[in-house]
Amino acid sequence: MRNTILFSSLIFLILFGVACMRNPSDLPDPEGYDGFLELGWQAVSQGEHLNAYDYFQQAIAVDLSRAEGFLGAGVACLYLEDYWSQGDAFFQSAIQKDCGSSLVVQYQDEAQIQDTMWTVFQCIDPDLPQDSLDIWLSLTTDSGEVWVGEQIYNYLFVNQLSTDLQFSFSPSNSNAVACADLFNVQSGAFYSGDSTVSGSVYLTVPLLILDIEQGADYYTWVMVNQNIIYDYASFNVPDQEGQITLDALAARVMLQEIRGDTGDLLQAVASAAGLLQIAPDFKFGYGSPLRESVFGTDIVDASASAASYVFLNKKYIISWFICKQVGYGLSLDPQSENFLLDLLELFAQMGR
Repeated sequence: MRNTILFSSLIFLILFGVACMRNPSDLPDPEGYDGFLELGWQAVSQGEHLNAYDYFQQAIAVDLSRAEGFLGAGVACLYLEDYWSQGDAFFQSAIQKDCGSSLVVQYQDEAQIQDTMWTVFQCIDPDLPQDSLDIWLSLTTDSGEVWVGEQIYNYLFVNQLSTDLQFSFSPSNSNAVACADLFNVQSGAFYSGDSTVSGSVYLTVPLLILDIEQGADYYTWVMVNQNIIYDYASFNVPDQEGQITLDALAARVMLQEIRGDTGDLLQAVASAAGLLQIAPDFKFGYGSPLRESVFGTDIVDASASAASYVFLNKKYIISWFICKQVGYGLSLDPQSENFLLDLLELFAQMGR
């Protein structure tokens, strides 16, 4: 009898010890992929971001084919400076696994050459009468490029009009949604895009007056045979996007703003533009109570994040354009001396 009691006691202690090893009192007991997700979102909500990152990593390890673990890991990275460089990859994986493809595609150093009639980079400036512009440009071969520049400059100067000219052009990908930086190889001028609408990029080009041989002046905007190099991004609208894709786009915008100098300007603008295009009523985590509790982010917040980041990069007209897309700052005047202050006030109105 005594041996039986001792044996039974020993079995009880062993089983109790195993149970304690499996379920320590201070640790949760997740059950598979969904359990790790729940613990991860709870940890984010509680400000335990490193723990959240670990939980989402465990969810990814359980099932690499599902998207939400990657989304969660990317969101956790927003709060962990040492992990910022990983965030983009997590959001990219979340989007690819949720909708089956990449959405934002970036193109570097694409170039186009201005033609004789300025139709590659089309002059759309309202100050120039189109019939006069056509006549001046048609005489380029006979009279020379300098002569054309002089005629345009003289007309603007005599009539006390702005010497900045507005142009538009179409990158090779018709789904272009963002173009921030352009470079004129011949004049050495840098330009900033104003907006991208329906695949066309709009920009304002300031006048440059360059000295050439024999003391002559060369008036240049985007003149004949000049090479313009630019970076841009396109957005491929998915056949069917899920909420995880939308959340990843919004969080990706926030990540670029948080990263500051190391962020990706084109990524921020393109992600915000794409989100607005496919989900103008976006709200983070819609339909998922766990994710809804993490952010109160909507389409205005995401757009404001992109606009403020662009503003910090001194792309003021693009910043204003983003605000206008969600109904803010429609009456601002970019020629006003208070324009930048008015634009900053918009961010406060948008909740930034």
